[in-house]
Amino acid sequence: MIKKELIFLDSDVTDRDSALRLIIDRADALGLLNDKETYQKAVEAREETMPTSVGFQVAIPHGKSDGVKEPFVAFLRTKEEFSWDVRSENLVNLVFLIGVPEASAGNLHLQFLSEISKKLIDDNFREELGTAESSEEIYKLMNDINEKVR
Repeated sequence: MIKKELIFLDSDVTDRDSALRLIIDRADALGLLNDKETYQKAVEAREETMPTSVGFQVAIPHGKSDGVKEPFVAFLRTKEEFSWDVRSENLVNLVFLIGVPEASAGNLHLQFLSEISKKLIDDNFREELGTAESSEEIYKLMNDINEKVR
């Protein structure tokens, strides 16, 4: 589910909508989506319910949608922190976007949320996410999340 092609380092985006658009466009180009707009609306609807910024300069937006063909987790690190949502004071520069088909077995998105959250408690993990110099390094850091959810 975690794909090297969905790892973005040191992006210039400075707002939530641009961050989501960047990742969703790439997921669509990779053939992971059936319907980009349907998936984007699911993610936006989740954000309207409650912002997904979780502290530690991290946001974990997610959407369970028929617009997703193949489950995925993307990672985006921005050059500068930015406000994820006006309802929250949390600034963000690390974004994990989770996409799961509506028909996927059980609570796959919740399993990924749980595993990512467990990793984020570790100061060293967060520091490594912030200082990694390549997509390959990020992929290796996140690969055990893949292994635990499979």
